Amino acid sequence: MADAHEVLGRLDSDGIEHLWVIFHDYSGRSCTKTVPKDKFADIFKNGVVFARADLDFNLEDHMAPGSMFTADTGDFLAVPDPNSYAVIPYRERTALMYAFMRDDDGAPWEACPRTQLERMVEVYATKGLSVRAAFESEFILFEPTDDGEYRPAATDGMFTVAGLDRHYSLCKLIIESLHGMSVSVEQLGKEYGPGQYEATTHYDEPTKAADDFCTFKEVVRALARDGGWVASFMPKPYVDMPGSGLHVHLSVWDAEGRRELSMGEGEEDPLSPLGRNFLGGLLAHAAALTAIGAPLVNSYKRLLPGTWAPAHICWGIGNRAALVRIPSMSRRRHMEFRSADCACNPFIFLTALMAAGLDGIRSQIEPPPPVDYDVGTITTREEAEARAIEFLPRSLPEALQALEADEVVARALGSMVLSEFLKVKRSELAAYNLHVHPWERKMYLEAI
Repeated sequence: MADAHEVLGRLDSDGIEHLWVIFHDYSGRSCTKTVPKDKFADIFKNGVVFARADLDFNLEDHMAPGSMFTADTGDFLAVPDPNSYAVIPYRERTALMYAFMRDDDGAPWEACPRTQLERMVEVYATKGLSVRAAFESEFILFEPTDDGEYRPAATDGMFTVAGLDRHYSLCKLIIESLHGMSVSVEQLGKEYGPGQYEATTHYDEPTKAADDFCTFKEVVRALARDGGWVASFMPKPYVDMPGSGLHVHLSVWDAEGRRELSMGEGEEDPLSPLGRNFLGGLLAHAAALTAIGAPLVNSYKRLLPGTWAPAHICWGIGNRAALVRIPSMSRRRHMEFRSADCACNPFIFLTALMAAGLDGIRSQIEPPPPVDYDVGTITTREEAEARAIEFLPRSLPEALQALEADEVVARALGSMVLSEFLKVKRSELAAYNLHVHPWERKMYLEAI
């Protein structure tokens, strides 16, 4: 564990002149100010000042109606976490640190997603448990066009050498940059869609795993931007293209992180009893988890039956149509939660996932039998009922309603994070509902 004194020494020895102190808002955006060298020591004592109201702005940069944090509610302090220090290799003499949001007096603040995740980690520790997580992210590389649209930067087939080699200089630079920032990439390859790529970061304790995901997104976007491309993590950018998702790999360990406890011990057991209960909790709270993991109106244009994206609440072994997948019956007997996308705030999402799993352990929730067929072929509620399977929420309003009603997840997030997350997301939904889309003009303008 690093401390402020150690980081100040590293800043000096690394020749850093500018430090980005970054917090993540409820939409998962990285927000920052750069701090010059002569102020480095101050930020560990006094933090970097931001308006509390910043948290209630949506992705349009409009304040959500009914916001708790308005112009008269003062500031919070972004206090850097010494463990998150990393030099940014593609920005001269610049480093970054991720921050806790603190109250004016420096005390922990309930509105901080990073703080809420750390508290959930502490709850697990009191039970003699810990969680390890890894993020598997998809993105599409686009080229901007003269008409303000975008086209995929490649059309090579999935996992082809050509697809990797075409942009190999970028892929190589991404991996090398991340390695220099202490983010280990397990693999990176060309995915199914045109210009689509996928990468997995190495599993770690929850806060470090969330930090690595945030760093991965920022590195990919920055290096693509430097090369003249746009790297988009949008769930469903075009109706005729595959969507981009986010799979979270989860396992439960002892408190010291030395022994995995969720993996089954017998050859026929995918999970241990504790692992089964953790899985049962994920399934029991799946609707609320979907609201946090897939927080855009656009997210639900990806979560459709028959698309390789999960649309049903179920689990399976090796089954890529299921919401939770046990990758194999060999050493990879962990849980892969598959309904999220990269629009989520990873600190909020991991807090919710861990709360759901812990509720499963506490309440000894048993999951139903695994599905051993392509559940994506089930497209109607009648078919689902006949198979005793429920659909995930089919829209953002349905998902947000489920989140608001879920006492376990709500308690873990805290009243501030939950209430303002809901307001921000509902404000984006309201803007979408009022917008007149090109499809409407094409369909109705001359016909009506």
